[in-house]
Amino acid sequence: MRKKDRHREKEPTPQPAPEQEAPPEPADATGAAAQRPTEGPVEAPGDVVAALTRERDDLLERLQRVSADYLNSQKRVQREAAQAREFASEQLVKALLPVLDDMERALGAARSNHEEGDPFLTGMQLVYDKAMETLGRVGLTAIQAEGKPFDPELHSAMMQQPTDEHPPQTVLTEVVRGYRLKGRTLRPSGVVVATAPSQEAPGAEADEPPAPDEPPERESPQPGGDGGD
Repeated sequence: MRKKDRHREKEPTPQPAPEQEAPPEPADATGAAAQRPTEGPVEAPGDVVAALTRERDDLLERLQRVSADYLNSQKRVQREAAQAREFASEQLVKALLPVLDDMERALGAARSNHEEGDPFLTGMQLVYDKAMETLGRVGLTAIQAEGKPFDPELHSAMMQQPTDEHPPQTVLTEVVRGYRLKGRTLRPSGVVVATAPSQEAPGAEADEPPAPDEPPERESPQPGGDGGD
């Protein structure tokens, strides 16, 4: 019995748990808001809606402008790409124009030295016609200039010739043949253009200016004057 009592005496007695303090009650929000001073005038709901509406309209207008610019840019890129494909052979055809000029000059010389039906002349004409046919498939056409009114988009005036047989600004002679490629002028025609003749009256001569008065001749002194003994 004594051992059990001693063992009981050694056991610690349980301590009471400390009382937890209750959390502070939250302050009254309405009271704090009532005590906080206002920083500025409060906007009416109608003003806020009007401001948001203006901002929305401004953003929509900007979006429409950006969309229109993008569509125009896309159309321009597509148009330029189509033109690049359509006129991809422009540089090659333009480089072949001097060859056509030489063939035309050779044909002119052959016609002056050979009769019609000569095999040499016939062969040259066939080669020239075949070249024009092949280039015509890619859109090359010759410009008809003689007898046409002068057009600065199609013709290049190399000389003017006064005449009363044709109206002024009429192409009299084609010096260099011009060409167009798919409706675009590749090289204008070098031409001689008619002008109105001068309207000078026949037999009219310009009055000659009067000759300046000549100074009187001075008399030379006679040798052997008086008092000369």
